[in-house]
Amino acid sequence: MKPGSKIRLIGYLLAVAGALLLTALIVREGAPRILAALASASWALPVVAAINSGRLLSDGIAWFVLVPKANRPRFLTAIWIRWVGCCVHDFLPSARLGGDILTARLATICGGLSPTLAAGVAVVSMTVSVPMRILATVGTLFLLAEVTGQHQLYFPSLVTGLTALIAVLGFYSVQRFGLFRLATPLVLRVKQLSKWGLLREVGAKFDDTVQAIYRRPGALLVCALMWTVSWLIGCLETWIGLFALGIQTSFIVALMVETAGQGVRSVLFIVPAGLGVFEGGTVMICNLLGIPSDIALALSLIRRAQEALFNIPGVVVWQLIEARRMLRRVEKEPGARSQNPGVRRSGVRRAVGRKSRRAQDDAI
Repeated sequence: MKPGSKIRLIGYLLAVAGALLLTALIVREGAPRILAALASASWALPVVAAINSGRLLSDGIAWFVLVPKANRPRFLTAIWIRWVGCCVHDFLPSARLGGDILTARLATICGGLSPTLAAGVAVVSMTVSVPMRILATVGTLFLLAEVTGQHQLYFPSLVTGLTALIAVLGFYSVQRFGLFRLATPLVLRVKQLSKWGLLREVGAKFDDTVQAIYRRPGALLVCALMWTVSWLIGCLETWIGLFALGIQTSFIVALMVETAGQGVRSVLFIVPAGLGVFEGGTVMICNLLGIPSDIALALSLIRRAQEALFNIPGVVVWQLIEARRMLRRVEKEPGARSQNPGVRRSGVRRAVGRKSRRAQDDAI
C-alpha cells in the first residue's frame, strides 16, 4: 500500500473511531435529553455563527499584518485565504501546521506572495501564536485547579508549560540565527547535494525574510493581540451557548471550558476534526465544574454545528482551487490537444482526482 493510501486509511479509521465515541456519549447521556436541550437553545446557533465572523476577521488580520506592506494582497483576499487555512486546521487531522502550510500555499497562488515570503510569514505566525496558546492553556489549568480543588494539577501544568515555552524559545532563537544557515551544513554532512549553491541561496533568502518580519515589533504585537481577540471570541461563543442551555455562569467558567476543551482537541489532533475527542473533553471539563453531562454534550454539538457551517465550505473552496489548477495544467500539456475530447476530459478528471487526493495528503 502506498504511503498516501495508508495515511488516508488511518484518517478514515480514526474518524470512524471518533464517530463511535460521539455516538456512545450521546447514548450514555440520553439522546432525548440532549435533543430537548438543543431545541430549547435553538437560537444560539445563528448568534454563535454571527459572532464567529469576528473570529475569522481577527485571524485574517493576525496573518495580514505580518506581510510587508509592499507585498500585501487585498484585505478581503487575505481574510478568505486565512479562513480556508483555518478550516483545514480545524477540520482535517493536520494540527496547526497543516493550516499554516495551506495558508502559505494559497497566499502564493491567489495572493501574489513569493513562496519564500509566504513560508516566512507562516513560520513567524506559528511562532507568535504557539506561546500564546501555551500561556492560555496553563493559565486555564491553574484556574481549573483552584476552582475545583484539584491542586495536584499545579505542578505538572507548570512543568509542562515551562518545557513547551523553552522549546518555543529555542525554535525562535534558531530562526533569529538563521534556520537554513544551521540546517544546510548538517544536511550536507549526511548527503552531498548537487544543487548546493541554489539551496544555500534559497535558504539565505528565507532566513533574511524571517528576520525582516521579526524586525517589525508593531506587526508582531498586533498579531498577538488579534490571536487574543480570537481566543476571547471563542470563549464568548461558549458563554452564550451555556446561557442558551440554561446555565447562567461567569465568563471565567466559559473561558475554562473553551480553552481546556480546545487543548484536549489540539493534543489529539490526529483525529479528524477532533470528532468525539472535543465532545468528550468538554464533558470531562464541565463535570469538574459542576455542569451536567447532557448540557455539556449539547454545548459541544452547538459548537460542532457552528464549525461545520464555516469549515465545510472552506474545505470545498480549497478543493475547487486545487482542481482548477490541475485542470489548467493538464489542458496546457502538449499531448492533451492531440487527444479526442472525450479521452481528454476523462484524463483531466483522473488527474484532478489524483491532485485532490495528493493535496489532502500534503495537508495531513
